[in-house]
Amino acid sequence: MSLQDIIGELLYIGIVAEKGRCYGIRWKYGYKKVLRIHIESLNELRKCMNSNNIEFVCDEINDFFELCEKYPEIGKFYPFSMNSIENSYVGESYVAVDKLIDSLFEELIIEIRKMFINKRKVYDLLNAMHNLPRVYLGKNKNTLCNLKQESISVSDATNFMFSNLSNDMKEKYQKILIDIEKVQDI
Repeated sequence: MSLQDIIGELLYIGIVAEKGRCYGIRWKYGYKKVLRIHIESLNELRKCMNSNNIEFVCDEINDFFELCEKYPEIGKFYPFSMNSIENSYVGESYVAVDKLIDSLFEELIIEIRKMFINKRKVYDLLNAMHNLPRVYLGKNKNTLCNLKQESISVSDATNFMFSNLSNDMKEKYQKILIDIEKVQDI
């Protein structure tokens, strides 16, 4: 299985889980801490997704396993069916999706590190981001959690993202997409 399959699955599960947990509940101090730890660790996984150093990426994934064991509030969302990522390889990269996820994570992390968190913004960012990792998934692939989730196209993922953004955020991310397209045309 490719590293993109593995990390894409972990990102998808984590983002969907936090999107569901942060919506409509009363946030407690403990949840804010767990949310910050979970999102920051998912961001670290995303950063190493396209690394050619497979050993480094495997170490990051193993660190994530340990995090899930240490924090059952996080680990309960990941139904790991295997704990081995041997024979993993670097798969296909999706530059536009990578950049969008990175930008959304950056904005999300800034928000969750604030003293007074805008809970609606956190939910909106998670809601916008949650379908992007699906471009890496594939039905009937053996993966860590055997999610068996259907993959979607890059255009569908970005359309879903834009349908969940506020107007001012749409402008910002539209500019990011235009910049990505300019770089790819060069």
